[in-house]
Amino acid sequence: MVKKLVTVVFVLLCADFLAQNDSTDVKENTDSLSTKFNIPLFSTSGGDVDNDLEQQDVSSLLASSRDVFAQFASFQFGVGRYRLRGYMAENNMIMVNGVNVNNLETGFSSWSSWGGLNDVTRFVEQRIGITPNRLGFSGVGGYSNIDSKASSFRKGTRISYGYGNRIFAQRLMVTHSTGMMQNGWAITLSASTRYGNEVYIPGTYFIGSAFYASVDKRINDKHSLSFTGFGAPIQQGRAAATTLEVYELANSHYYNSLWGYQNGKVRNSQVSSAKRPMLMLSHLFKINTAEQLNTTLFYNFGKTGFTSLNWNDAPNPRPDYYRYLPSYYYDMGDTVNGKIWENKWANEPNTTAQLDWDRMINMNRSNLTSSGTRARYILENRIENLSNVGINSVYSKRAGELFITIGLNANMQKTRKYKELEDLLGASYWLDVDQFAENLGVEESFAQNNIETPNKTIEQGEKFGYDYSININRAEFWGQAEYTFSKMDVHGSLSISNSSIWREGFVANGKFPTTSKGESAKMNFLNYGVKGGIVFKIDGRNFITANGAFLTRAPEANNIFISPRVRNDQVNGVTDEKVLSGDISYLAKYPTFKFRATYYNTTISDQTWLRTFWSDEFNNNVNYIMTNVDQNHQGIEIGVEKTLFVSHTIQGALGMGQFLYKGQPTAQAWQDNNNKSLFAERTVYLNNYRIGVSPQLVTGIGYRYSGKKFWFAGITFNYFDQVYIDPNPDRRTAEALTKYVSTDPQVNLITEQEQLPSYYTVNFNAGKSLRIKKKYFLNFNLSVNNLLNNKNIITGGFEALRWDNSNISKFDNRYFYMTGTTFMATVNFNF
Repeated sequence: MVKKLVTVVFVLLCADFLAQNDSTDVKENTDSLSTKFNIPLFSTSGGDVDNDLEQQDVSSLLASSRDVFAQFASFQFGVGRYRLRGYMAENNMIMVNGVNVNNLETGFSSWSSWGGLNDVTRFVEQRIGITPNRLGFSGVGGYSNIDSKASSFRKGTRISYGYGNRIFAQRLMVTHSTGMMQNGWAITLSASTRYGNEVYIPGTYFIGSAFYASVDKRINDKHSLSFTGFGAPIQQGRAAATTLEVYELANSHYYNSLWGYQNGKVRNSQVSSAKRPMLMLSHLFKINTAEQLNTTLFYNFGKTGFTSLNWNDAPNPRPDYYRYLPSYYYDMGDTVNGKIWENKWANEPNTTAQLDWDRMINMNRSNLTSSGTRARYILENRIENLSNVGINSVYSKRAGELFITIGLNANMQKTRKYKELEDLLGASYWLDVDQFAENLGVEESFAQNNIETPNKTIEQGEKFGYDYSININRAEFWGQAEYTFSKMDVHGSLSISNSSIWREGFVANGKFPTTSKGESAKMNFLNYGVKGGIVFKIDGRNFITANGAFLTRAPEANNIFISPRVRNDQVNGVTDEKVLSGDISYLAKYPTFKFRATYYNTTISDQTWLRTFWSDEFNNNVNYIMTNVDQNHQGIEIGVEKTLFVSHTIQGALGMGQFLYKGQPTAQAWQDNNNKSLFAERTVYLNNYRIGVSPQLVTGIGYRYSGKKFWFAGITFNYFDQVYIDPNPDRRTAEALTKYVSTDPQVNLITEQEQLPSYYTVNFNAGKSLRIKKKYFLNFNLSVNNLLNNKNIITGGFEALRWDNSNISKFDNRYFYMTGTTFMATVNFNF
């Protein structure tokens, strides 16, 4: 019924387009590619952005207000974990002032780097898909560029307060800009603070601040300098997905296993933190009216942390551990213990359903040795210390209808990774040994995490466990040409780059005494990319575009080493990733009607996939590696907007995709605590399994009314379908089924991929602006998500990598639930 309703509305909207009468005398667009050096920056200011920026994934966070589908992807579909075209982050380039801020190791750019700086990150240019980019050679997902230079902002001050129940409860922002002054200086400053404690999910909290400073100096007509620095330190208590059985036992879809009571106070065990500021210094040289050179030096540095419990010679403390669930005993026919655990979950929620901090502390204090109390439980902090320095230089020239851009960028990134002891939980020390290797080696040193300091006692704040860095040096040279004809535009781009990747260990591990300390061999990847496209101008209102790209890129650095925490050994069979992509679009732009329909098809091949988990088959931690992982992403995107009357607008969006694994990857596995290969060439039958990162069908219909007295209100209906659980590759191997005949029902349980139920949401937003004494402005905005308060929506999940082929339900799938009704209300005072 929902699908039929959405289809009818789309037909009506598009039928109206077929009857559209262009009564406006419009001069034919002869240069749809910008003829100016400064590419237009599309402002995303307004209540919608202020209210929704805080919870969107970076892959859909930054959107131009001009593309209807991009708007829906950003502010409507994001709550359902939707990713544009199903792409992972490395396919989308995120830039600040023309500098690529995607992490070289992961390809990901976290919004937390500028979270809370809404006022100075609102000017964004975004293009989706294969597109010309005068700032860099972007991937097949497109690019977003934030213009945060001081001279981009008008003179004025803005004070903003927000209150809501999403990630944080309260937010205060203050921004002041001088604009470009007569003396050639422009200064913009911004700061914010955000706070929330158990705002929606029990046990969670959020503490964040942010700062921004930018100074521009126009030296003369040819030269100008610009400095920008920003940072957004945060600390956040996390939540975790769990199984349907646990949600039912806890009687809540927002159960969180990561917290418990310590001395009567709530404490979260997994706290993420980030302090990674970025500094940029730019020089703009306007050589003449047709040429310019823009060069930026940048430095990104700082730490992230992630706390987690660790234990030795003690029971697993996690309350949703499978042995603490009734199903574990019922599956063995032990109804007595099954009933006991049911009663524990029902009657002892503070000690059974949540972490029992007091019990862990008491066990530590009772573990007396000659050196004091040795910790059985600790809280560790997994730290990543980043240093990324680089240069980005772009030369541009216009020669008649030809526009040429040439760029050079170079990065040196080092990420040092180690653990620090965060809390001894009442004990006096922790012994720096590998508990999984204590009884395996002939030599006493085998279990030592650092053979140079054997049996070292670790106190609070000290490093232990592992200590290494991932180093990446990358340089790229690229060029782009755009040419404008009367009825056609064309563009083409070339890129060549070299990446050098290596590991350096700072401790000698007992399991790998010769390969853990020092530098590994350097892996060098020489890559290239080519892309191009054409725009056919049917007339001044209708366009057809076609684009294509082929590029190679280095694999993710964290997938190159078998066990990067403890050794330099590299994965066999790692090679460059290849990306082949194309898209074709039809666009219509009328005064009261906008429409875009796109078909895209992208193949990403020769990827490497690495995960570490406990394997019951081998009774050990296993580094599980797949090579030759191929994926195909294809589908259609439709965005339509119709102005019915002066103040009434209807929008619609449809994204229908098919995101699949293709081919048969090869798996290898290595025992984590020695150099033993468990298997080398295991075929994984993943062909045509769905990639479980995003809904593969999304659609939305929205209505907005804009009143004459500077107010607006809008409501949107969104529908999500084709949502799949991400598959465990080892369950799709012949070895997983050796104990079954083909007709056994267990075969389907092991190999089938779960599709989650479809769902819909209704969202609402409204705003009002007041002008006071013709010089002050007061703005009110309200955004409400999941207006119907549906708390039964599963937005995604994953199969546990640890599994038992004799009892598939022992390690069941884990799921994420969408929150019920959430809101964000803001008031802004501008003067």
